[in-house]
Parts: sequence; C-alpha cells; structure tokens
Amino acid sequence: MDRRVPDKESPFPQMSDGPTDDRDAADIALTYSRLLEHMPIPLWMVDSTSPASVFEKLKADGLEDIETYLLEHPELVEFACDTVMVTHANDAARQLIGRSDKDYYPKSVRHIFEATPQAAVRVMTAHFNGSRTYVEELKINASGGRVVDVLFLVTYPRPPEKLDVTFIVMLEITERLAIEAQLRQLQTDIAHALRVSTLGELATSIAHEAKQPLGAIALNGTAAIRWLDKEPPNLSKTRYLIERMIDNAHQAIETIDRIQGMAARRVTVRGRVSLNDIVNVALRFLHHEGLERRVAIRANLEPRLAAVYGDRIQLQQVAVNLLVNAMHAIDNRDEDGPRKIFVTTQTDANGRVCLTVEDTGPGIAKENIDKLFDSFFSTKKDGMGMGLTICSSIMRVHDGEIFAKNREEGGAMFRCCFPAADDSQID
Repeated sequence: MDRRVPDKESPFPQMSDGPTDDRDAADIALTYSRLLEHMPIPLWMVDSTSPASVFEKLKADGLEDIETYLLEHPELVEFACDTVMVTHANDAARQLIGRSDKDYYPKSVRHIFEATPQAAVRVMTAHFNGSRTYVEELKINASGGRVVDVLFLVTYPRPPEKLDVTFIVMLEITERLAIEAQLRQLQTDIAHALRVSTLGELATSIAHEAKQPLGAIALNGTAAIRWLDKEPPNLSKTRYLIERMIDNAHQAIETIDRIQGMAARRVTVRGRVSLNDIVNVALRFLHHEGLERRVAIRANLEPRLAAVYGDRIQLQQVAVNLLVNAMHAIDNRDEDGPRKIFVTTQTDANGRVCLTVEDTGPGIAKENIDKLFDSFFSTKKDGMGMGLTICSSIMRVHDGEIFAKNREEGGAMFRCCFPAADDSQID
C-alpha cells in the first residue's frame, strides 16, 4: 500500500499523535515538519537533558540559590554549554547566523552564548527555578565576524514533556537598537541645545554673577596696595585682603565651571547628589534674573534631606528650567499681584525626595494641563515646546516622576520626586 512518509530532509521531529489512520498521521507530520522548517521565525531545537540529573541532585540537597551556586561553580556552566546540544535549526535560524549549510547542526549551545557568556547562567537559573519561559536581549556571534543583537526566547519543557525538545527563538533587533541609540543621541543633542538656549536667556545673570567676584578681587587688590604703601606697611591687613582675593578667585572659577558644565556636551555622569545643593546652585544662577523681573524667590529646603542618585548637570537643568518657566508664567499674568516663587524640598510619604516649584502666575489652562509634557507643545509664542519634555525625560531616566497642577491660591505647581539613593549607589 502506498503510504506517504515525512520529508527525510526536514530535521524537525514528526508528530505521532493524532488520527489512527497511518496515512492521515503521516500527512499531518509532514505538514508540521515543513511548517517549522520554513517558518520565517528563527527557531532552534535543543536537547537539554544533560544538566537535568545535576539539577535534580542539587534540588535534593536543598539548594535554592542556583545563580550564586553557578557563579561559584563555573565548571557546571561550562559542562552545560558543551553538552546541551542544538539538534536542529530551521532556515531562518541558519540565515540569522550566516550559515547556509544544513549540516552545521548538531552542535553544542556554546556558540550561542560566546558573545554574552553570563546569559548562560541566567538561562540555567530560570530553568532550575521552574520558569516556563525566559526572555532577554543578548548578542550572538555570526559568520564573518559579525555580532548580532537578538531577542532571545526559550520555552522550557515540563513533565511529562521531554527535555530533548526545547525550542529557542531568536529575533534580530540590531536595527531597532541602532534606531534607539540614534533617538537617545538626538534627545541628548536637543537637551544640550536647550541648556545653551537657557544660558543665553540668563546671560545677564551669569555676567552679574561672574562680575561680583572679579570686581571684589580688583577692589581688594587696590586696598592691599594702599596698605602696603603705608609707612610702615600694614602686613596683617594686606594678608587678609590677599586671602579675600584668593576666595573671590575660587568663587569666580566655580562660577565658570558651573557655566561650562551646563553648556558642555558631555556624557552622563551619575553619583550621589544633594537635591538641596542642586536648588542652591540654580538659585545662584537665577538670583539676578529674579531681581530684574521683580520676582521674589522663597526657598524652604528640608535639612538632612536624603541624597538622590543621578547626573548633577541634568538635575540642575530640571531645576533651572522649572524656575525659569515660573518666572515667565508670572510675567504673563494679566493683572497685578504677588510676584513670588516658592521652592521646596522634602521627603514624601513614600520616602521619595521631592522638589516643588510653585508660582503666582495665571496657572495652567484646563485644556493644556494634559499636554504640558508633550513634545513641541508650548504656551509661549517663541517657545520650542521641548523644555518640559526634556525635564520629563530626565525624570524617567532617574526613575522619578514629574507632574503639574494648579494651586488653590492661584498659579501653578510642578513637583519632581526621586527615589532616595541607597547604600549600594556610590559616587
């Protein structure tokens, strides 16, 4: 009797369960096998029986923290990499790693983890802990010296399923990661442009702040010469004035350093940061600006405030941007009234470290309150609409939150809350 049999060239296992009619079973097995072989998703079939007996013994011995055990016993990871075998791979899988020859497999899984060695520990940990699936992004080596970024997905069998049929799927994400990197760079460039733009707006304040210590140096130097010209020279007074000049010079250097830090294109540098120090620097930047705009800034900073873990310059950008926006809001009010900004730092009920900036401006229009942090949305005629967007992005990067609402007394309130730095986060 003529019976169809599965395609011998297809490497995937044949289905034996199903209708009792042999011909129907063979047809289903052939269809199933060809489907797996030619499906557009890269698929590997793995025999993971080799470490099973070791895992069973470790569990019988009461081991729970398998990840620490594997880090302390790398020989078990090496054993698994050498003995867990990729038995078959479909067309899409071989194309992903640049192998057209169907005889490339069987082969151990070591080649999968060569570019990301620690991934093997994480995959084994998930298996030991009884996870049904495991997913992570990793790099794999391909032919021609290429390194490919992939989304790695594995589904672990469970009894009574056999360990010799474990499927791994890898989806290439190299292009996606490249686009994400370009977007991050674009965001960094926009943030840098906004910092420079903000410094341009504050040019008068910056010049005033720099002139103060420089003017003091000139005055103290002139006075010191007069004391030296006396008969006899008053050396104690001269010494005092020279010390004052040195202090003023350091103040000028710090001012220039802060301006350079805000204006420079630089990589993110994280460390433990005092939010109170961030606010104080921002207030010094804006002191003269507040005088020019006749805006009184009142600060109420919580003493002994916990540190936050973040980039000092980025956090300064958030504080300066919120304060400048508050000044602009007060300038835009229609009627006369108090021209005040209230700056507060505090610890909230959830233990987060918060910065609050409140103003006595016209408040936020009801139709705009949900759009404030959208890209290119601005209520200012000449606004870029990116300042609050960048602030929101910086807060997300720092695992923080920013929100806005209207004050009952009139005006707007913006609040930024950060998780407090823990002991593991050091400079």
